[in-house]
Amino acid sequence: MSDNSGLLVTNNSATINAISHYLYQTIVSIQQQHPEWITPKYRSIPWHYPKYQSTLTNKFIKGFSNVKNQDALKLKVKNYLQIILTPEFINSARYNVLIAEIEKHIYPEISLVSSDKITNYQVSDLSTNGTKLVEPGIAILLLDVENLPLDPETEKILVDICNYPIQIKVAFANWRSMGKKDEEFHQRGYQLIHVPPGKDSADLKMATVGASIFLNYPKAKEVLVCSSDRGLTHLGTTLQSHGLTVYQVRKYKNQITVLNSQTGESKIYALSVPDIPTINQFIIQLQELIRAETAKIGQQWIKFSRISALYKETYKLNLKDVVATHFPSQHSRHIFINYPVYFAVHKTSEKSQTYVSIFNLFKPQKKN
Repeated sequence: MSDNSGLLVTNNSATINAISHYLYQTIVSIQQQHPEWITPKYRSIPWHYPKYQSTLTNKFIKGFSNVKNQDALKLKVKNYLQIILTPEFINSARYNVLIAEIEKHIYPEISLVSSDKITNYQVSDLSTNGTKLVEPGIAILLLDVENLPLDPETEKILVDICNYPIQIKVAFANWRSMGKKDEEFHQRGYQLIHVPPGKDSADLKMATVGASIFLNYPKAKEVLVCSSDRGLTHLGTTLQSHGLTVYQVRKYKNQITVLNSQTGESKIYALSVPDIPTINQFIIQLQELIRAETAKIGQQWIKFSRISALYKETYKLNLKDVVATHFPSQHSRHIFINYPVYFAVHKTSEKSQTYVSIFNLFKPQKKN
């Protein structure tokens, strides 16, 4: 393919590492989106686990380090893909896109020319007056549910921001701890990806899926990365390098900030916030949540963290914000401590979680 096909690449560790990690991310993405494209022998392996990432990338690096020139490296890459991926994928248009991306790493001296050819190929002269019509594109939304709760009203703001329709929506969360949230997001048209508990788990999964968007969705033009974690900045840079417009969406209290990484323009949108309940209404709300959860799990003592999550889910308000309104400078759990007539609070040790139960049902006095 290149006049420099005899060029040694054995010492080009940066190229080999880049290709190896790119292949790994691609395989993880394919397994999550289209597991049927992974050969049965490798389909059940959880490739997204760190230990498998290390094993597979090291396998690639070792194999690629033994080749003597660029063409041999490309052939080695194809051999690995034919082992891991099914003939259905190998014979598809997506495989050609994948090879084209890999060639940009293998033959950097002609990547610019290749990009020009691809661009010219995608634009077709369909009108009689010579006007060129570009193929319509789509927008993709990636959401870290636990980091940035996105309600339908806020989602409408993002729909208006995009120049292309949002046709793919992917939500990342530890769904086993989210109650019935999975049903809600499924009904809203999201693809659900489960992530294990732990710091940065959702970000790592989101980065892996997002990095290969241009491969799995060649019509993608815009990507919304919805997470308040700034560790996903690299993902935005990667997507932008492939010609996609990236919107970094972050939420703070009653507003969201949308940064267009291509233009550098940042916009702030105010969100409607439910009215803060009175203290009497607040106590009734909390007792109703505790009673419902007690009936559900068959236990009198409910974790404070669970009550806080239920309140957010039910009333679209942070429990701590309501407490701060009525009791400035106090912690959230003080709503239960301040009203021992209605709530019982229990901790097994100083470092243990706080448990709450109903002591007496609240009955507001009727006015004459």
